Amino acid sequence: MNYSKGMTLVELMLALVIGLLIMAAAMQLFLTGSINYGLQKNLAELQDNGNFGLNFILKDIKLANLDADLAVVNDRNQYSGVVFTTIKSYAGLTEDEKKVATANIPYFISGNSADLANFTQAKVGLSNVNVKSDQLVIQYKAFDPNGFDCEGNSISQDDIDKGTFIVQRYFLRQDGSAGNLALVCDAGRYKTLVETAALPTNISGLGERSQIIMRRVDYFHVLLGVKQNNTDEFSYMTIDQYMGATNALTKAGAPRPRIMSIQLGALVRGYDSISEKDKLPSDYTVLDQAVTLSTSDSDPKYIRDVISQTVALRNGYGLMEDL
Repeated sequence: MNYSKGMTLVELMLALVIGLLIMAAAMQLFLTGSINYGLQKNLAELQDNGNFGLNFILKDIKLANLDADLAVVNDRNQYSGVVFTTIKSYAGLTEDEKKVATANIPYFISGNSADLANFTQAKVGLSNVNVKSDQLVIQYKAFDPNGFDCEGNSISQDDIDKGTFIVQRYFLRQDGSAGNLALVCDAGRYKTLVETAALPTNISGLGERSQIIMRRVDYFHVLLGVKQNNTDEFSYMTIDQYMGATNALTKAGAPRPRIMSIQLGALVRGYDSISEKDKLPSDYTVLDQAVTLSTSDSDPKYIRDVISQTVALRNGYGLMEDL
């Protein structure tokens, strides 16, 4: 008589152990692949978010200084593409002196929207690091009847006929829950080719709302590419170094150096948090500024990267006789 032999207990245990080892290896490969996929997805989304957002801003900066009174971009040129100053940058001017004083925003804009809080650009904004963010304010003359400002407001032929200037302010604001910041744009406009009695005293729309350009930004920083007025010496400097803390102007004072280009830098974080075991840096360098994250080790961990772009300004060089 023939008998069928089954597996012994030792053979069964050995098979189970081998199977568990194979499953553990497969699980390890799966987890490693999932982590790497999540990391690569985070990095790709972070790069896309950062570069797309800054490129959107660069497109508008290339319009700045369009139809300015002078080709030079500085702190005194009326309608200058980069905006630092208004009539409120001066102290103690008479009404007649105000009409001949030069600033980036024309003298008749003297209402609340001309307050320097809207244009003092260095270290005034929110951030998730140990240094406050900068803001950037530009302006350009409306020229395209099919165009839009950064908030999506349309530009009409009437705007063009009445010499409308578009003012756009880029800064960080809260976006949802605490600690979530977004780079946004706040747009306004004012008319210049209207009867004197109809000249506006405020920039309409400025400060009313803002459009998100880039989400999950921890810090925003701006550098100015500056060429000295009487030499060819070129350097990059912060807005504080260029304007000081108050954006003040003095009567009959000399203009500050010409601004030739702008560098934008942002510290951006990814969408999904990653493993608590991963060690991530807390110190970064954004353009020339060293920063440290203000979040603690117990907070969710995110991949972060520094995104930067440089753009030359329209007609930035100008003519020496313009100075």
